Amino acid sequence: MEKRRVVITGMGAVTPLGNSVDETWAAVKAGKSGVGPITHFDCTPNKVKYAAEVKNFDPAQYMDASAARKMARFTQYAVAAAKMALDDSNLMGNQAVLDETGCILGVGIGGFEITESGCISYYKSGCSKTPPMTIPELIPNEAGGNICMQFHLHGPTFAVSTACSSGTDALGTAFDMVRNGRMDVCLAGGAESTINGYAVVAFEVLHALSSGFEDPAKASRPFDKKRN
Repeated sequence: MEKRRVVITGMGAVTPLGNSVDETWAAVKAGKSGVGPITHFDCTPNKVKYAAEVKNFDPAQYMDASAARKMARFTQYAVAAAKMALDDSNLMGNQAVLDETGCILGVGIGGFEITESGCISYYKSGCSKTPPMTIPELIPNEAGGNICMQFHLHGPTFAVSTACSSGTDALGTAFDMVRNGRMDVCLAGGAESTINGYAVVAFEVLHALSSGFEDPAKASRPFDKKRN
């Protein structure tokens, strides 16, 4: 069968450079860095003191506040970006199309801050208790599931988890399924938010994080002559 042409009809973004596609792209073109001092937790004991955090994000702008409270941070970002993409493509409210629309997201780890807090609660309780939403919030496919529930997408939905290439692989998977006629419309991308003490320590011991710079904006330079 002849393969179909695939087009992008809408985009959304929540990133350390901005909370929209326009803000993010403007910062990229200006050569700005999204890296700064860590604010999500007290990093005093850590060697690494900076990270690329999303800034000034208010989930209430994109979803019901009560729903947001039941989501891990990476899911809130994913739902917000999905809303932007659906608005941008003029699909919001077009239920005939959304009934057939799929959702494929790349998520390498998922709700890591939920994993951390759940384990702390578990040990503090004498290994007998953990918050009831621990599992629903930490699993990688939570983001796609919440997107589908929020915006009434009823097509194929699953998560791609291939570490640092998860988002790219999800885009490629969605592209291939649309091109081959398995779906007509698919919302695809990547979501992650792993900036917490547990994650930073875990990546520190792998020597996988940049450290030692007075200027955080110069910290991560994988292709520089003086790479760090």
